[in-house]
Amino acid sequence: MKRLYTKYFITILSLLALVITGCQSGRHSDTVTRDSSGSLGTQWGDGIESHVQQVSMKRTSFNPIDVITINYSGHQYKGKTILEVMLNNGRIGMAFLDDRDNKWPLTKQNNKVKLQGLVGQSYQLFYRNYSANTYEIIATVDGLDVINGKAGSLSNDGYILRPYDILVIKGFRKSNNEVAAFTFSDSSNAYANHTDEGSVGNVGVIGTAVFQLVDNNKNYQKVSPNAFPADKADDTYAKPPVY
Repeated sequence: MKRLYTKYFITILSLLALVITGCQSGRHSDTVTRDSSGSLGTQWGDGIESHVQQVSMKRTSFNPIDVITINYSGHQYKGKTILEVMLNNGRIGMAFLDDRDNKWPLTKQNNKVKLQGLVGQSYQLFYRNYSANTYEIIATVDGLDVINGKAGSLSNDGYILRPYDILVIKGFRKSNNEVAAFTFSDSSNAYANHTDEGSVGNVGVIGTAVFQLVDNNKNYQKVSPNAFPADKADDTYAKPPVY
């Protein structure tokens, strides 16, 4: 599974890519309950091992080639049940995985996709590339960027989705080696309600933006080692919640 990340100005279309070098699924036996009010959020969950490295990439355009917003709650939705929603005219498939890596059922209503969540259940964002193109995936949960924990923006940086490959995003990135699992919770316990970057008005929505990347001969230029990495650490990844 390979991914992308950068901290460079998007105006010059230059990106630093995060490539996942290994990860392990978290398993737990927490009690799963339905939220009686129907109002759900995503909590800062258990730490999961997930390694990344940075490589240099460029976008082909300032504009995303596709954007999707998926609302979720504890309510049962009516509509067509699907397991994978197609992006970029079928070139990319997006799904949600549970703790056992099974696809979470989605409901499609008038071209809108919705998800019924369960309090205490962790989930993962799953993307499959059905094409020979290389893409950048920018994902937000409750309005927060999954990499840096800041307000979601198309100018933020994302993960690489390589040709005919898959990408699994398991949580908010805490470091180069760990993420905090996405875990459904009561909306009052959502990470977005316990960080300065979050907003209660954005709880209950998951967004994905797709950019195509320039990928000459599929060569990835690694970023030079940093002798003082701690100087940038605080601004790179998501900060833990404050209760």
